[in-house]
Amino acid sequence: MPRVLALMAHPDDIEITCAGTLILLKEAGWDVHMATMTAGDLGSSTMSAAAISRIRRREAAASAALLGAGYTCLGIEDLTIAHDARQKRIVTGLLRDVRPDLVITHPPVDYMADHEQTSYLARDAAFGSTIPNWKALPPVGVRARRAAPPCEHLPALLFADPIDLGTPSGARAAARYLVDISDVLERKAAMLAAHASQRAWLHEQHGEDEYLHWMRRIGVDRARDFARRGVTHAEGFVPYLGHAFPKDDVLTAALGKPRVKTLAI
Repeated sequence: MPRVLALMAHPDDIEITCAGTLILLKEAGWDVHMATMTAGDLGSSTMSAAAISRIRRREAAASAALLGAGYTCLGIEDLTIAHDARQKRIVTGLLRDVRPDLVITHPPVDYMADHEQTSYLARDAAFGSTIPNWKALPPVGVRARRAAPPCEHLPALLFADPIDLGTPSGARAAARYLVDISDVLERKAAMLAAHASQRAWLHEQHGEDEYLHWMRRIGVDRARDFARRGVTHAEGFVPYLGHAFPKDDVLTAALGKPRVKTLAI
């Protein structure tokens, strides 16, 4: 059974950016694993870091359970995700445990460094996951167990859309692949709704309200690129085609051409 790992910085990043595609891959017979670098310990202005972390871990696990997916939190603190050797070894340990055929992560350029550093870690840990002399570490707070062996092959790597489809220059982010998620949108919304602690936080901290409506608006915006009647919501991806990584169009092979549109970048 093919397996996809969605690795993002914080609880709810996966649901906002790529949960619709994960639902479709699950329906196509893929095993799905979701992982976050942090437990979202800064995601409250009223609770302690420990208290909100416990809540957000439960919310992330509940969201994954709606999909029948596994969930792992790697235990890094918010705003401390760094492309360093220790965190790269931790992400490598995750890759060797899950052994994915496809990894979906943040784009290398996004609105905050936690997302960007996660992207770099995912790419380099994927590369290192096949190297016998590269040592992996277990997630923070997890007792070391017998290490999984190196992976047999590199996974395909996809970068999901940046938050709000925006680039630092204010331009709209380009995508190579678009996935029509119109008919699974409400299931995606249910997964995002599992993160109940975040609606109030976003409203207070960032002036964002209508948590689920915001996600839907992003999907509508990306669906404009699909330019096909009946496609109301979409998710976008850019493949990483660096040396040694697979170049196959994994999404079209798994989901079919009616579901996936390829664009020139």
